[in-house]
Amino acid sequence: MGAYMSFTCGHFNSGGGIGIEIGKPASQNLYIGVKDGRRASSQPIRCLPFFKGGSELHVPASSYEIEESVLAAPRQSLQTYGADQIRRFFGWGSDTWQTPDFKFTVYSPFSPIPEPSTDSETLKACLLPAVIATLEVDNRQGTEPKTAVFAIDFVEPGARILEFDTAGSDQGKLGFAWRRNMGVLGRIEKDSDQSGGEFLAIQRWLVAEALTDPNPIHALGTCAGLAMEVPAGVKKTLVLAIGVHLDGTVTTGLEGRYYYTRYYTNLDEVLAAALDRAADLQTSSAVLDQRLVDSGLSTDQQFLIAHGTRGYYGSTQLLDVGGEPLWIVNEGEYCMMNTLDLSVDHAFWELKDNPWVVRNILTHFARRFSYHDQVKTPGGQLRPGGISFCHDMGINNNFSPPGNSSYELAHLKGCFSYMTQEQLCNWVLMAASYVAATRDIDWLLANKHLLDACAQSMHARANQRTGLMAYDSSRCVEGKEITTYDSLDESLGQARANTYLGTKCWATWLALDFVSRLRFMAGDVPAEPVASLTEQLAATLISSATDGLIPAVLEKNNPGFRSRILPAIEALIYPAYWLSLIRNWPADLAGDAEEMLTRHLQGPLIDVLRRHVLKLLTDPQTANIFPDGGLKLSSTSNNSWMSKIAIVQFVAESILRIQETDPRIAGIMRKADAAHVRWQTNGSGFWACSDQFVSGEAKGSRYYPRIITAALWLEDSAKSWLPTGSPAKFSPAVANRKA
Repeated sequence: MGAYMSFTCGHFNSGGGIGIEIGKPASQNLYIGVKDGRRASSQPIRCLPFFKGGSELHVPASSYEIEESVLAAPRQSLQTYGADQIRRFFGWGSDTWQTPDFKFTVYSPFSPIPEPSTDSETLKACLLPAVIATLEVDNRQGTEPKTAVFAIDFVEPGARILEFDTAGSDQGKLGFAWRRNMGVLGRIEKDSDQSGGEFLAIQRWLVAEALTDPNPIHALGTCAGLAMEVPAGVKKTLVLAIGVHLDGTVTTGLEGRYYYTRYYTNLDEVLAAALDRAADLQTSSAVLDQRLVDSGLSTDQQFLIAHGTRGYYGSTQLLDVGGEPLWIVNEGEYCMMNTLDLSVDHAFWELKDNPWVVRNILTHFARRFSYHDQVKTPGGQLRPGGISFCHDMGINNNFSPPGNSSYELAHLKGCFSYMTQEQLCNWVLMAASYVAATRDIDWLLANKHLLDACAQSMHARANQRTGLMAYDSSRCVEGKEITTYDSLDESLGQARANTYLGTKCWATWLALDFVSRLRFMAGDVPAEPVASLTEQLAATLISSATDGLIPAVLEKNNPGFRSRILPAIEALIYPAYWLSLIRNWPADLAGDAEEMLTRHLQGPLIDVLRRHVLKLLTDPQTANIFPDGGLKLSSTSNNSWMSKIAIVQFVAESILRIQETDPRIAGIMRKADAAHVRWQTNGSGFWACSDQFVSGEAKGSRYYPRIITAALWLEDSAKSWLPTGSPAKFSPAVANRKA
């Protein structure tokens, strides 16, 4: 967590390994296997297929022995297990690969991260930039010794053996590294039968050569590892700490260091600390595994949550910028920093355990990555716009100049154009969600002028009669604004008059009304009441429905008018979320905010949106369902985002409760979950957790964090976030105070 580090394995014949700040799987070869006999045996090593085919045929020694004939190691020196010989157990905190000869497990637990400056010891433990793995060989029924190996061919020069004082406290520990940045430290588990057999470090060009040669270490080699002999009748487990360390300034624009460098001064300290904590990390992983199993969710849903959690944390950075913390979530393969349209979706996950992270992101967007613009009228005139927020904070560790993102450009009508309206909505929705989850009224009052400016900016971009966004930002010049669905057709890509963005603006107006009422209860009287466009938007969307369906774009001459979209219901999650939280607030703090939210969430717009999504999911033409059962966000595009599908599923089932209206929904959702798992394991096998799929194939947004939205499914599905019955009434105390 917070180290922008990952250890990736699992896609057959593709390699993997330790990655730092790369937004994709590493390109190393992993040799994890066992051979019969002692380490010098000529028997082949049977490995998990986590290395690139043919890699053993490369012999760099030929670059040195110019006139000599250097033969490659025979192909049979390495063998791989077939898929039918491998079983996998994929949990929330652990990932196990079982073969007939050994078991290999990676442990990557996660936990709440205390706010910096509040709990130094716990923060140190949370920010440990390492994972733990074990290689267990059970030879208790064997009659001959076996030799197990864990090695990484880093491909690029720089491998080295770690030096430890074998006479001191590090006795029994061996390790290897790549330069100063990444490495592995191992020991034999204390409970293992340690009688007999070698435990050694290796480094050669070829792993088979390293085991059989009298010289297991040659500093020229790129492949380093650890090997242990397991005598007959013995069970042994090799415990591995796999970690990284980057010291010094790692970013530009804003100079940031990794926060973990406050606690760990070098790679050796990281690896030693991780190995010392191995038992605790294994226990924490087991607890997480059990929590997910006990959730009652299907195995497909459990897989998607476990996969998404890894995708999320593998993209995170906690930086120290001028002594202050800055939380960053990098956008997968694109490496953009704190993309705001991702941050608003991540917020539900973070607000459960790490609400300070959401406040941290909101503060930095307001402080450095906001701007003021004008808007363009249809006649080409410019008029005052207002405040909005950048798409992101930068890319590849390079912070953008103030008021700018790395993504947005002028003069465009598709990808890379501005998302001014949507990012304005996103900041407001995040702010309201933060306040609802934390009751941080002090933060709300400190930012009241910013929220008032957001309300003014919302008005400046809207058609006052319909409430819809009507004017593009002047930053687009002759281009036009887009939404987070940037690579889709007009149905979801165009911002102006878009139903998806219309419901998001509707939720944003509710957010501004919500926080205004909380301010009033705290004794702050806004300069002007919120002149909300909620009612206009609701009326526009309701009147646009034909045969129970709302067009994707509310412009009749636009191709998007014929499209039908599932994300029309996405924005319902925000007011329902606030209501679910504020129900537990003291009446003298919440005031009439609960009544206001309840009234809108019992209004006719909710019924229209319920009918809309129900008809799309049960349409005999299946325009919003792929042939494999996966969900299509737009009827006119084969491009779908898994993170957004997860939100749509949650809103449909846990908020709108459509399965209670139509018994077919449960089966449709089960089939969709199974298809979405296949998208990840087959359509995105090499790229691990991906978000954007075209007909089930990962075509973009790969190695991605946003699918953490699947964790919404862990909410109590028996408890609807929507109100039931009559709108809530004021308590006498609140009514008197309001009077």
